[in-house]
Amino acid sequence: MQLQKAVLLTLLLACPWALHGQAVPMHGEGGNISRLEVGANYNFVHANAPPGQCGCFSLNGGSATFLVNITRQWSGVADFAVAHASQVNGTAQEIMIINYFFGGRYTHRNHTRWTPFGEALIGGAKEDVNFRFDINRQSLGFLGGGGVSTRLNSKWGINAFEFDYVHTRIPNSTNNSQNNFRIVTGVTYHFGG
Repeated sequence: MQLQKAVLLTLLLACPWALHGQAVPMHGEGGNISRLEVGANYNFVHANAPPGQCGCFSLNGGSATFLVNITRQWSGVADFAVAHASQVNGTAQEIMIINYFFGGRYTHRNHTRWTPFGEALIGGAKEDVNFRFDINRQSLGFLGGGGVSTRLNSKWGINAFEFDYVHTRIPNSTNNSQNNFRIVTGVTYHFGG
């Protein structure tokens, strides 16, 4: 058992150097590509209904993204989002959902200013609800989606449009499954290049 932990720790510590060794020059076709990007976004979430109801509701919120370009196409992404809804389906119920996801993004660099991307992330979700009494629940989560971004200049860019499917398994006394859709838009700041 100790040997397995030692091997796993060695692999985890070696990953950054292995990924850095795979990096390609970030100049050339498509312009300069920054090594690190940070984004601030507005999120609109179309979510499942509360337990025992069959309607849907919407949440509004924001997210922060942190992206490290490893190669011209592949990046590592961290996404942290908070969304809130009050008076859900005409009730006094309030819901706040916090998502935190990590994973990879594939970006198709082309000869235009518009850069499409797709990503798959895994992480978790936390939900605070005042349904009859305050409830605080957590679960595993998955995000898959994509969008289009563009650069305004060497430092600033826009996440023009992103559409994501977000699946979580928060206990809800019905089926413990949430299938939400998220629309994202925002600004990005690029370090280096």
